[in-house]
Order: sequence, then C-alpha cells, then structure tokens
Amino acid sequence: MAGDRKRSVQLWLPLLPAAVALVLLALMVWSVERVVGDELERRAQQRVEQTAAIYADRLSRVLARHAAELDLLTLTPSQQVSPQGWRLQMDRLRQRHRGYVWIGATDSEGLVLAASDGLLEGVSIAQRPVYLKGREGTWFGSLHPPVSLREPLAALQRPVPTELADLAMPYHGADGQPAGVLAAHLDAAYYDALRRDVLGPADARRGLQLELADQDGRRLLGERAGLSATQWLDLLGTPVGTPRVFEDEEGEAILLVRHGIDRATLPVKTDWQVVAWQPLGMTLAPVRELERYVLVWGGGTVLLVSLGGFWLSRRLARPFNQMLDVVAERLGPQADAAPGTVLRVIAEQMRRLPAQGGGGSRSEQTLTQVLHDASRLQAVLQHLPAPMYLVDMDFRVLFWNDAAERMFGWSAAETEGRHVDEIFRDKDPANSARHAIRPQMIAGQGPWTFETQLLRRDGSDIWGEWRLTKVFGADGEPIGLLAQVRDLTAERLSEMRLREQGEVLSALINAASDAVISVDLNGRISLFNPAAARIFGRDAEAMIGQPLDALLPQEHRGEHLALMQRFSKSTTSTRPMGFGRVKGQRADGAELELEASISHVTVRGHKLLTAILRDVTERVRAEQALARYQLELSELTHRLLNQEQVTTRELAQTLHDQLGQTLGAIRLSFDSLAQMTRELLPPRAQERSDTVGRQIDHAIAEVRQALVRLRPPMLEDMGLTAALDNDIRQRAAEAEGVALHLQTVGDVVAQRWPDDVEYAAFMVAREAVANALLHAKASRIVVRLEGDATHLRLDIVDDGVGLPEELAFGRPGHLGMVGMRERALAIGARLSARARSGRGTRITLIWTARPGSVFGELPDPDN
Repeated sequence: MAGDRKRSVQLWLPLLPAAVALVLLALMVWSVERVVGDELERRAQQRVEQTAAIYADRLSRVLARHAAELDLLTLTPSQQVSPQGWRLQMDRLRQRHRGYVWIGATDSEGLVLAASDGLLEGVSIAQRPVYLKGREGTWFGSLHPPVSLREPLAALQRPVPTELADLAMPYHGADGQPAGVLAAHLDAAYYDALRRDVLGPADARRGLQLELADQDGRRLLGERAGLSATQWLDLLGTPVGTPRVFEDEEGEAILLVRHGIDRATLPVKTDWQVVAWQPLGMTLAPVRELERYVLVWGGGTVLLVSLGGFWLSRRLARPFNQMLDVVAERLGPQADAAPGTVLRVIAEQMRRLPAQGGGGSRSEQTLTQVLHDASRLQAVLQHLPAPMYLVDMDFRVLFWNDAAERMFGWSAAETEGRHVDEIFRDKDPANSARHAIRPQMIAGQGPWTFETQLLRRDGSDIWGEWRLTKVFGADGEPIGLLAQVRDLTAERLSEMRLREQGEVLSALINAASDAVISVDLNGRISLFNPAAARIFGRDAEAMIGQPLDALLPQEHRGEHLALMQRFSKSTTSTRPMGFGRVKGQRADGAELELEASISHVTVRGHKLLTAILRDVTERVRAEQALARYQLELSELTHRLLNQEQVTTRELAQTLHDQLGQTLGAIRLSFDSLAQMTRELLPPRAQERSDTVGRQIDHAIAEVRQALVRLRPPMLEDMGLTAALDNDIRQRAAEAEGVALHLQTVGDVVAQRWPDDVEYAAFMVAREAVANALLHAKASRIVVRLEGDATHLRLDIVDDGVGLPEELAFGRPGHLGMVGMRERALAIGARLSARARSGRGTRITLIWTARPGSVFGELPDPDN
C-alpha cells in the first residue's frame, strides 16, 4: 500500500499544476465569451438603436425647418412685395441652407412667377406633382430624379443633383384668396450628408450602416443589408426601436433596428423610415481577437507552468518519498496503518537516538541506519510550512522547526531543553487556556485543541490555535506531545480593527444629524439611528424589524419595495432616491420633505439597503413660498408693463391728436395773422411776433420728440431692427465724440418677434445706451442683435469705465438697471450686466420662446 501511495504521488503531483493552469485558462476563455461578448452585443444594440433614432430625429428637424422657412415665404405676397423682392428672399434662403436646389412660386395656373436664380421663370409646371399636390395643402414628395432642372442647372454650371425631394404648399394673395403654389426642390445629397455625419468616421463604424427607405421598403439612401424579401417584410412589421437579429444569405448574423420619422412634430406627412444595421461578427471581433490572444499566451503559460510544476513537484515530493521508504522499511506490513503510527516512529527514533550505542559492527550499522532515518524524518518536519514542536512529558522542548522559529522568534538552539513556560508567556496569565488543560494532557489520550493569546519574544501579541497529539513509544509508554500551531494573529487583528471601526461607525451614525435607515430586501428595518427617531417622531428600538411603509405617506406605500429590490440587483452601489428628494411621514401624520440617497452592500451574504435622509421640509416650504412670490412678482411686473404700454400709447395718441393738432392749428392761424398784420406792426411788434412763431415751432418740436420717446417710430410697423437702427442714428447725431453702431447677425432684418418682446428689447437697448452715454465715459458703443423665431439675443457693449460688481443689480436712486431687469422678467427673458475682461460693460438680454407657444414650434436641426 505504501508503494501504491508513492507511485500515486509520483504520478499525480507533477500533473497538478498543469491541470490547475488548464482549468484557469478554460475559465478565462469562457469568461471572455460570456461577459465581454454579451456586453459588446448589448452595447451594439444600444448603439444601433441610438444611431437610427438620431438620424430620424435629424431628418424630422430638417424637414420641419424647411416647412417653416417656406411657410414664412408664403407671407411675402400679402405684403405686396414685387417678384424681384420675392426672388431676392428665395436666393438668400437657398444660399443660406445648402439643402435647397430650387425655390419657386407659381400663379394660380401653374406658371412660375419668381424663382431662385431666375430658373424656370415663365415656365409652366402645371402638370408636375409638386404643383398639383401643393394646391391641396402642404405636401412632401419622396426622392426622384431631376427632370425640369437638369438643363437649367447645367447652363448655370451648377452641379446637377442625382435625386431630389419636393416640398410645396399653397399661398394667398393680399386679398386672402389662394394665389398659387410655393415649391422647393431639396437635394438628396444633403440628407445623405446628414446620414454620414450621424455614422461618424468610417474607421470607427465596425460595419454600422444607415439606410433611408420608404414605407414599402424601397431603398432611398445608404447601404442595404443582404436580407431576403421575407425578412425585410418581417422587419417592417417590427415595432419601432426594437432590435432584431437576422441571418443574411451567407449565414452571417446582422443586428437591425427600424425607426420612423416623428410625424407628430412635422407639419408635412412623410413615409420615410430609417433602418440602422450592423453585422454581429464585426461587433464581436474584439472578443475573438481577445480569445486568440488568451489562447496563445495562455497556452504558452500553461506549458511553462506545467514544466516548472513538474520539476518543482518532483523536488518537493523527494522528502516525502524518502519518508515513505523509511516508514515501509521500519514498519513492514504495518506501513499501511494510521498516520499516528508514523508520528510514533518519528518520535521513537528521535527519542532513542541518544541512547543507541554498543560495540561491534552490527551496533554501528544499526546506529548509522537509525541516525540516517532520523535525519531524513527530521528534515521533513523541519521544512513544513506550519509551526511544529515536540516536547517530552515534562514539557521540555525536544524539537523545534523553522516555521516555529519565524512565528515565536526563538531559534531551535535556544529552545532545546527549555520548559515551554520559559518560551511562551500568556497575555492574560489568570485565564491561561494551556495551563487549564495541562492536567488533561498528562493523564488523557488526546488530541487537544485550544486557542490562546501569547507574547512573542519581542513582546508583540500573537494569537494561535494549538493542536496537541500525544506520541507513544513501541512499549506503549508516552514519549511526549507533538504540537502543531495555526497562526491566527492576522485574523484576530482584522477582527479587532473591524470591531473598532464598527464602534466608530456606530458612534458616527448615532451622532449624525441626518437620518440613517437600513432595511433588508423584504423592507424590514434593521438600523434606525437617533436622528431618524427625531425626524420621524418614533422610538428607535420599536422601529427595528418594522416595515419601511410606516415612514411613507399612504399614496407611496406598496411601490417602494419593488424599486428597492430592483436597485439591489443593479451595478450602481449608490444613487439619489427619486430625483434627490422624497416624501416621508411623521408619527403624527405630518408630511416631510427629505433629501435622500440610497446605497446597497452585502454583509455576510445578505443584501442591505441604507438610506441617508435629511429633513428639508422648512427649506422646501421656503422655496415654494419664494417661487410663489417670484411668480406673483413676475405677473405683477407683466401687468404693470402692459399697463405702461397702454398708458404710453394713450398718452402718445392724446399728444398727437389733441395737443399736436392744437399746436398745428395755432401755427397756421398765427402765420395767417402775421401775413395780414406784418406791414401794420411797428418793428418791435414784428420782433415780438417772430419770437412767438419760434416758440410755437419749438413747442411742436417738443411734442414730436415726446412722441418719439413714448412710441418708438417703426417698431410696430417695421420691427425691432428698424426701430433700433432709427433710434441709434438719432442718438449718434446728438452724441459728440461717441461712435454708435448697430450690428446684426444673420437674417434678423425681416425677423419679427412678439410685440411685448420687441417692445421690452427696444426699451432695454434705449436705457442701456442712455446709461453708457451719461455715465460710462465711453468712446464707442455697439448694439448687437441676433436670433430667429424662437430666440433673441441683444448685447449692448461699451468701452467705458466699466460696471462695479456691487452695482450690477442697481443702486439707490438709480432705477435704470432695475427697470431693465423688470422688463426682462416680464417677458420671461434673462438679463445680465457685467464688466468686460478688458474695459467697459456688457448688457445682455436673452429671450427664448416657451415650448408650445406659436414661436416655439420651429425646431432647429443644428442644435
């Protein structure tokens, strides 16, 4: 049996490292396939779905913008603009947006009256679908080759598009009756450029493609996946945004997502739909490359580990084999007995070795053999990784291995013959476990196990687990005690640190001003600190084991448990609860507003969810009250400014119709009287008459000036840009040494905003320019205006002395800044006043149309 054991060790021990390495390699390959592969496939689904949604959104925004731009052009005939002026606006629109190839307007018979670049003017398009469909209402036609525009574009040496899309709508004349059709041809290359922009660089796509198709599945733009007709019909029947995987004709798996154009936001109807697809093979290419890398380098590592393990295991097994040989030689048939027999042989040989003697060659051979056997057995014990030592029945050390030297700090030479009490010192002598069982070790059979805390030779603490076995000689008498020690120092120190940290954490939780509540996955409370008891008005001890529902308002109970269980399964360990604020309920029924965050941890195999809650009920009430006050202030300011406009308009009307007309009549009467009496009056009376005439003229001029200030000229009729230009020109003539300029960005000359917005912006600009002229000591003032139908930005910049930070919100006795802020607040705009980084001041007004308003329905595809 000992021989079989030896052969088993020689066979299996060298193969053990190789087997472990192979198992680890297989586990690593499986992990790469399952974890990395599944994650890449999930991300591919998200990317394909997101790409389709982005392209569909870009298309819907572009089409909506084109429709809005043409809709604005349809207002031109009602303003009695000439065909040349209409053509100029069409040219500007085509040059500003490269998606347009041609824009034109027809009369009621289909004859082109005005068109961009003058193309097709005088030509009838009455039989074209763009005219026939456009008469019926706003119409969008899908892609088709150019027909009428091929030769005119070539004549102008302009590129001829491959395909065009049509957009048409009817327009009305000055009398409000249908007058014709406004039509536009859109370049399909523009939408293809949008598609390529959404896809990104070609080297980063990994096979990702976008296709634009119609409702019948006909490809319009982009690349098409190699699917059968049946598969395409199946895809078209799949709900929008749902990823599908098909196999193409070559057996390659392809991931596809269909997304429609959002018709809810479009003023036109379109059957376009977007299909994004990507071969899964290219998606999982990094996984295959990683697997090959793991197999190549892992296989080489396995081979090296196997060879090294084979050599190392043979060396490590040599003492064990030698020990088995000795045991088999000494015990003969008893070699298959229990392991305790081997220990007894070892102890007997080491015990009797000093007593061996006698003369003669036989005795010398026996002694030599015994010494040789004892030496080999001692070598085996000496190099064991666990501390071991052997004492006689008087507890004096007979053997002390290397691991015991490292653990206790005593060398084998120092411990030989010493009593164990000279080596081991108990940390707590009054409760010594080894002394307590010493009588049992003398009288009993063993084995014995105990744990104790000792002091090393250097005085440091050590914890250990002792296992003692009594060793008997061949005569049945006890030889001594063999001790094996397991070092528990690291474990006990870790437990002490954890206990100390737990005490510190418990003290911090109990002293925290925020509520800390822990629950299990069943919603039962396991931690409820004093702050939670104070906030919720409940006893902390009574809440342990209670459901969390007791702390929630009635309408929120029953739904939070599923949310907590779902959060416990997520990879996020900490996040805010709700939107960072939740509601709670005190014991007296009062509702609480709480700022909350939640985290989950695993303690001893059990999930715990911990919420940290801060009572912000009073702060929320204050914020709500402040919001109400601000809303009331805004409404009051809006009413006051509306009343100001009404009062100003009435006062201007009164000045113009009454005082102005009266002064005009006085002027006429005086002139008539002066002509009649000039020759009859003496010189002094004539001079007095001339003075009265000048005073009448001055009064008329003052009335006109008051009318200009009360009711800005051209603001209602021609818009904000014209009114600002007129006002700045008048001020420039009066401001000596100061250069005033108006800068416009984009096409804001013809842009109109709501009346109250234009009035507020004009008054803010007038006040800011007046302040700069009076107080800034500026040499240059620039008024800059930009925006579109949904946005307006007004900047007044000067190079004067600058605005101190403490005066940015106004100062006592100076209400100009306050008035500007009130006007901005009344229209829902933001106004800022700050010093420039160099020198001077910048006043900025920014207004954005609210969602759902008339001026907020035109999307911008570039945002």
